[in-house]
Amino acid sequence: MKLDAHLREQWHQTPEGWRFVVPEGWMQGRSIFGGFTAAALAALGYRHIDADRVLRTMNIQLTHPTVPGEAQGQITILREGKNTTFAQAQLFQNGQITATASLIFTKPRETSKPVLPSLRWSPITEPPPEQLDDLPYLPEIFPEFTQHFAMRWAQGSPPFSSAQEASFSGYCRFRKPAGDAEALLGLLDAWPCPSFSIVDRPIMASTVTWTAHLLAIPTDFDGWFAFTYETVAGEGGFHTAVGRLHDPQGNLVGWTEQLVILFD
Repeated sequence: MKLDAHLREQWHQTPEGWRFVVPEGWMQGRSIFGGFTAAALAALGYRHIDADRVLRTMNIQLTHPTVPGEAQGQITILREGKNTTFAQAQLFQNGQITATASLIFTKPRETSKPVLPSLRWSPITEPPPEQLDDLPYLPEIFPEFTQHFAMRWAQGSPPFSSAQEASFSGYCRFRKPAGDAEALLGLLDAWPCPSFSIVDRPIMASTVTWTAHLLAIPTDFDGWFAFTYETVAGEGGFHTAVGRLHDPQGNLVGWTEQLVILFD
């Protein structure tokens, strides 16, 4: 199952409500990859808004593991203004809420105010992604969902290396065709928490809440996207990590912030 607008067609309305089948092949520990969960709820949101609006900001709480199999969705349009739609979505499995999301869809406003330029970025200059090796997909070692992404480490320390700084940069793209807001959410959540770099052994972690800002939806997802990720604060097992995603032309297209709990 691809992460693009076709994901919206996987939601089916029944007399009992909206139904979705979570596919195999996207696990991350005990739960489905959070980027897929976010994409599924975004897809449900798109089924309920006007075609001239796009997802701009999403905040999601992952309250319980989501697993392959049938799931139910519920969405409420809280307010629909001239240029902004506020929505609330929930995902259910076996009678439990597994994820809750607030979604904001927007369309451009007519304004005479100047447009702030999108931040451009090129800190990863040596070597270019073509000279770096793909991180291998090793079953039983790397999360299952990573098989869908090509990822190339560029700068910073890898997970579990006892580094002094919790930050890194790298390149990423999908191995198979993807697109739209759903794909952008997937890329924003593909990389491991940078706090893993400062520990000396594999440990478990779980996202508590995640905010994603989709600054622009690229029309082409074939090239290499650049990603920088850093932990800005971490204490008592709870770590806040922020990341920036740039398209192959260097335009800032996504911003992510996560509260992650580390179990040691």
